[in-house]
Amino acid sequence: MRSVFSYQVLRLLRDKILLLWTLGLPIMLSLIFMAMFSALEAGYAVEPLRIGVVHDQAYTTEVGLDATLEALSDDDAELHLLDPVVYGSVAEAEEAVVDGETLGYLAVEDGGPALHLTPACNDLATTPVLRAALDAYVQSRDEFTGLVTAGADPAQASAALQLRHEFTEELQVTRVPGKPAVPYYFALLAFTSGMGMTIAVVAIREITAPAGPLAARRNLGALPRWRVLAGTLAGAWLCTWACLVLAFIFMRFVVGVDFGPYAALCLVAIAVSSLMSCAAGAALGTIPRLPLGGVSAISCLLGLFCGLYGTASQRLTSTIEVNAPLFAQLNPLWQATQCFFGLLYYDSLVPFARSCAVLAGMSVVFLLIALMRMRRMSYEHL
Repeated sequence: MRSVFSYQVLRLLRDKILLLWTLGLPIMLSLIFMAMFSALEAGYAVEPLRIGVVHDQAYTTEVGLDATLEALSDDDAELHLLDPVVYGSVAEAEEAVVDGETLGYLAVEDGGPALHLTPACNDLATTPVLRAALDAYVQSRDEFTGLVTAGADPAQASAALQLRHEFTEELQVTRVPGKPAVPYYFALLAFTSGMGMTIAVVAIREITAPAGPLAARRNLGALPRWRVLAGTLAGAWLCTWACLVLAFIFMRFVVGVDFGPYAALCLVAIAVSSLMSCAAGAALGTIPRLPLGGVSAISCLLGLFCGLYGTASQRLTSTIEVNAPLFAQLNPLWQATQCFFGLLYYDSLVPFARSCAVLAGMSVVFLLIALMRMRRMSYEHL
């Protein structure tokens, strides 16, 4: 059995097509995801705007506005929204906008700050945040003025307004902050494990007698058939696991995907998912005249229900999980994806262990199917 295992490992590692599907594909898709999601995160980044601030007579009479703009312009502040440039009049500020020196200007008009920006600011994430900050200033100013006019102490009114503006409190419910790109990488690892079925299909077909004279001689040898099957599947599993581990290392250290505090257990998830895919490939390999393209199509179809193909695919996956949970749980690639989610987002390892146990059970079922089918295959032409 050891010689069968060694031969299969060397044989499969020399197959460039199989290496392309199980190693080249996840690395290429990881690079594509990295390029796509880096641009997405940059689109939501808040960058300070270089705008002019008109310091005229109306600006000096606006109480509290100067302190607000200083807070928004502080480089050390958590929310740095402005890089202000001071101008003495509206005409000077407008001329600076025309010359391209600034993206707009802020002036006090009709008793309140008015923000004038160029159309280039419409797509920037900073613009709505800056407008919301100025709206909050105007609301606080009006409420403060009303309280003081009604006879309240200015210090108490100011403290009450500051306390009232504590609208929300940041709360992290998971150990690792969620990022929208992470599920795609989890689904990609699960999909790659599904593509590992092709390795098992190729290996199994090489030991079934109808595949050719070489396979027929292997079946007529003195080695029991179950040992041939075990050595072959062990070689296919090792090749699949090695490719997935290399893809995982690439995602972790090159792409920078955060797999959480239990990243080492991802190797266990990869081992169980690759074992399942090899067992499923062994069962599919006993089906006569099944093309490898059909095996890849099965992996692509199952990957649809793991959220691999974009937002619509993730919505479909969520809908199935809510309305037909049994159908989702019967998907081996969905279970593989849940192994990684169990390590990242849950407080306990119970969900991870549950998904691993389900994958191990599926592996046993597929192996039994493959063994029974191989025992019943006809070899009349021998």
